[in-house]
Amino acid sequence: MQKLEMLIKTVDAHYDSNHEIHCYYLSCSLLNVARGRCDLMIVDENSNINDKITIQYKRAIMSGSIKVKSSFFKSLPFQFSLKNDRPPRIELIIDQKLNINKNGILFLEQEITTKINEYKFYIPLL
Repeated sequence: MQKLEMLIKTVDAHYDSNHEIHCYYLSCSLLNVARGRCDLMIVDENSNINDKITIQYKRAIMSGSIKVKSSFFKSLPFQFSLKNDRPPRIELIIDQKLNINKNGILFLEQEITTKINEYKFYIPLL
């Protein structure tokens, strides 16, 4: 499998004055990997951060970064502030195929870092 599906649980805005990085940190629970979670950093397209994700070896704990278009980045505070019964979702299409069994258990032989080829945000409006 090369697609990771997640529910966005929390979003925090951060600004680092030393490195002049403005970003959003998303804490997500995984939908298609059992007992998994992911912390994602979202930055705008002018950042020198790459689209990648690291998956720990012993547990399905992931951390990654995504670079989005500046116009979308600027709209995120408004979009994430909309209150809805359904949480927003994100899908990541990654470069490396993952070994996940029918019960959603992830099997890795070592920690991996892989490129994020594509991402999709699903933010409920109604």
